Amino acid sequence: MNEVLKNLIAAESKAAQLFQEIENKSIIAAGKTEKEINTEVFQLADELFGIKKYWHKRIVRAGANTLYPYDENPADLRIQEDDIVFLDFGPILEEWEADYGRTYVIGTDPLKIKLKKDIETAWQECRDYYFSQTDLTGAAFYDYCVQKATEYGWEFGVLSPVI
Repeated sequence: MNEVLKNLIAAESKAAQLFQEIENKSIIAAGKTEKEINTEVFQLADELFGIKKYWHKRIVRAGANTLYPYDENPADLRIQEDDIVFLDFGPILEEWEADYGRTYVIGTDPLKIKLKKDIETAWQECRDYYFSQTDLTGAAFYDYCVQKATEYGWEFGVLSPVI
């Protein structure tokens, strides 16, 4: 394995450890705002690994805000009971970029729990498909991901929600 790949895998591993600590410390909880969670995660990343830089904006989105595309900056929401929340962070660890995201469900809503499970399973399937291909265009991979969402009964991507 070459050095670049080793360093990228090490950065991803540390990002995974960060997300595990987010769960261990119950940082994502009803009653907190998206901004509060973002700040707590930023502080935790600094404490654990000295992370101060990110290669893309840090995203914490809950409820209706999860429907906004990446480029949008919706109003800060307070996490509710039975909410769905996702985090997307791109920490730079020793000058190596990681990109890590997770979906969380606050409460017991079965549809949201199904969505979380389906996202994780489909992500793994899409990842495995990607690595099994020797000649794959971005458009073809996108089509595969859209098809995978449909197989699980979901619609891939959404335009800005009407709130």
